[in-house]
Amino acid sequence: MSPWVLTEWEWAELPLSAEDLLAAQSHLGSALTAEPSAGGFRLRTHGVAGMVALPGGVLHLRSKVPSLHLLALADSAAKGFSWGEDLVGMAGAEELLPLLGTLYVRRVERLARGGWVHGYREEEAVQSVLRGRWLVGRDIAQPPTHRHQLTCRFDEFTRDVAPNRLLLAALRVMERARIFGPPVAARARALAATLDGVQARAELQAAETLLASDRRFAAYRPALGLARLILESTGVQAMPGTHPLASFVLRLAPLFEAAVTRALAQAAAARGLMCHAQRPLTLDAEGRLTLIPDVVIEQERARLVIDAKYKFPAEGLPPADDFQQLVTYLACVGTHQGALVLPALGRVPEETTLNLTTFGRTSQVRVVKVPLGGPAATLGRALESTAERLVSWLGSPPLPTPTSVYPPKIHSPFEMSNSKYPI
Repeated sequence: MSPWVLTEWEWAELPLSAEDLLAAQSHLGSALTAEPSAGGFRLRTHGVAGMVALPGGVLHLRSKVPSLHLLALADSAAKGFSWGEDLVGMAGAEELLPLLGTLYVRRVERLARGGWVHGYREEEAVQSVLRGRWLVGRDIAQPPTHRHQLTCRFDEFTRDVAPNRLLLAALRVMERARIFGPPVAARARALAATLDGVQARAELQAAETLLASDRRFAAYRPALGLARLILESTGVQAMPGTHPLASFVLRLAPLFEAAVTRALAQAAAARGLMCHAQRPLTLDAEGRLTLIPDVVIEQERARLVIDAKYKFPAEGLPPADDFQQLVTYLACVGTHQGALVLPALGRVPEETTLNLTTFGRTSQVRVVKVPLGGPAATLGRALESTAERLVSWLGSPPLPTPTSVYPPKIHSPFEMSNSKYPI
């Protein structure tokens, strides 16, 4: 099968057949733009990284952001922590999937060396002696020949709990998929053998609940974050038998937005401010029209609206549609301050301030670019620095508003109640 490579935001002419193109579109959707050409099709992707297996070959999707930095971004989006030894020997790695596989098995190996954490799981079984709670109603309906058997419900102390199941599910994917590399597959197979008696299930919500309620699983968080990323990007359940990996597509826009949101929530909490994430704004009294800004930060009556966009505009500024969307958010929230946060490939933060006037209303909008080109270990600090600058801007004096202009009536939930973004 032929290997093809696409780098996001760059056009490339590839000799794909119509069948190949349809298969690629089914996996990538709106992230793929295609035009017919003499040699096949001109293609461009945006906001995706990974691979897609097509009938005629394999399409490799590369990000403008280095692979190691994408994984650092994923960790920042989940829960911020120091990488430390995770980075040893990975500085020169370029391919996303082998790098992801190596990082994941390294974290799981660390957990295995410390011993798998056990937990309680509720089970039901037929016993010859009473154990736990006796389900009398079920046994009464049984024939007399089964009266010596007791149906019991009890808590079993076992390692077959949701976090271990999730880790094993991701290990099974790596064990059977060649794209992560033979060394990763061999290490994943060896680790899976140590989880004998554990079912491989992608119980994401159950694992997150147990992680939040039982501090004995705190060390699992880095590995579980990558396990979730692997399973959500592949869409594969770990089941017995061989299942070829049709695609591994990492969506970069939600990853960047989550990392920015978390950094803003932490910066706002440090200053005692309210931070609302993904909270719907109602435009009409009936609630039929809603808008959802990424983040709104509040300090008494002052508000700052922040919208994160995973884009690399060639002109330096985002397209006009993004500004129009942000200005609409500002009108809904009743503020004049807004910011667009974008990634940048350099090492130095970039910032541009614009004064926008729409329908007699003046708004101040900052375009802030987070530098993702420095060392991967410092990416978290770059996000924190950007968030701190934006939060500190909230206390600046407001722009003068023309007295002859009456603001539209917006039915905003910010006038009725407050909710804090959980950290």
